[in-house]
Amino acid sequence: MPVVLLFEDDPTIVAEFRRLCEPKLGTTCRLEVFPLDKPPSNSDKPYDDRVEEWIRGCAFYERIVLIVTDRDLSTNSLHWKGLSQTAVSAAAKVLGLPVAGYRRVRPNIIDEFKRIPGDGLIDLSPEVNLRSSQVASLSKGFIDLRQRLENWHENGDGVQEGATSKKRRGAQATAASPGALLAGVLKQPTAAGHFDTFACGDQVAINEILRFSRSDTNVRMSVQVHRRLVAALGVWLTDLVMKYPGVLVNTIAAASYLDIHPDDFVRPQVQELFKSARYTQLPFEDEDAPLWWRHLLDEMLSEAGCSNGRELCGKRMIKNVRFCPCDADNTLHAGYYCMATGKPISAEKSSGRVRWFPPGADLARLQAKTYRKLAPWIG
Repeated sequence: MPVVLLFEDDPTIVAEFRRLCEPKLGTTCRLEVFPLDKPPSNSDKPYDDRVEEWIRGCAFYERIVLIVTDRDLSTNSLHWKGLSQTAVSAAAKVLGLPVAGYRRVRPNIIDEFKRIPGDGLIDLSPEVNLRSSQVASLSKGFIDLRQRLENWHENGDGVQEGATSKKRRGAQATAASPGALLAGVLKQPTAAGHFDTFACGDQVAINEILRFSRSDTNVRMSVQVHRRLVAALGVWLTDLVMKYPGVLVNTIAAASYLDIHPDDFVRPQVQELFKSARYTQLPFEDEDAPLWWRHLLDEMLSEAGCSNGRELCGKRMIKNVRFCPCDADNTLHAGYYCMATGKPISAEKSSGRVRWFPPGADLARLQAKTYRKLAPWIG
C-alpha cells in the first residue's frame, strides 16, 4: 500500500492528525510517522543525510508517495534538535519525493505573500482538519499522476492508430516543453502553451521537468527519473497552476471571469451549463474546491457567440443571473480574482504587478489597497 510519511515532533498533533487523516486516506494510503523520538544511526552527518539514510533504509521506501512536514521540528525532539523542513526537503529532493509543509500558526498576510513559490514545497493549511483533507487529496493525486505518466510514456496520448500499430513513444510526441508534457498527461493539448507561461514559477519543479524533456529519449524513464518527474509535475500543478487562476479557475475566479455573480454561479442550472468545462477525474481534483478549464469556458462562449457567461445563461433561458460585482466597488464589473481576499476584483481597483505571479496567471490580482500595503515586500 502507498505510504504518506509524516514529520512532526509533537505527539499530540500526530495523534490528532492521524485521527482526522486516516479515514480520509481510507484504503488508498497508509500514514507512517518518522521516529523523531529515536536517535539517528549516525549523528555525525548533516541532518538531510541522516533523513535520507533513514528513508532509504525503511521497509516502505519504494511505496512513499508524499512527505508531510511541520516547518519547525526541533521543539519537542530530543534526538533531532535543529532539524527543520529545509533538511527534510533536501533529502526528499535527492530521493525524488514530493514534500508538503505547514505551519502550526496561520501566518499574517505579509508573511504569507513573502513566501514565493519556487522552493519545490506544497503549502498546506495550518488548520488540522483542512490539512488532513489536503493530504488525502494530494496523496491520491500523486498516485493517479504516477499512473497517468506511465500510460502517457507507453502509449503517447493513449489513442491507438490501428490494431497493428506500434505504441507511440509519448516522450518523443509530447515532451517538447514542460507545458506540452503536462498537457499531454492531462489530455488537454490545447492548454500546452498556457501551461508553459507558468514555467517561470516553481524553478525547482520546472528544472526537473526540463531535465527530462531535454534528455535522450532512450534513457529518459528510469525508475528514479519517473519518481522525480511525478514529484515535479505534481508540485508544479498543485502549487502554481491550480492556485493561480489562468489555465484553471476556481469557483470565484470562474464566476468573475464569466461575469456571473458568485451566488448565481453556484445555482444548479448554471453549474450544469458549465459542467463540461470542469476539471474532473484528474489528479488532485477536490470536490470541495472545484476548478474549471479556462480554455473550455472560452470555447463554450465562442461557439454560442456570447461575450460572457451571463449572455450564455440568457440564451439557455436561465433567468435572473446577475453580473459579478467588484469586491472593492460593487458598481464595477469584476473579471479578476484577488489572491489576498479570494474575492472578485476589477482591473480598476487592483494591481497585477507582483513579480512572482506567473505570467500565465493573468486573472490573479491584488486589491489596490492590499498591494500598496504589501508593495515593499512583493513589488
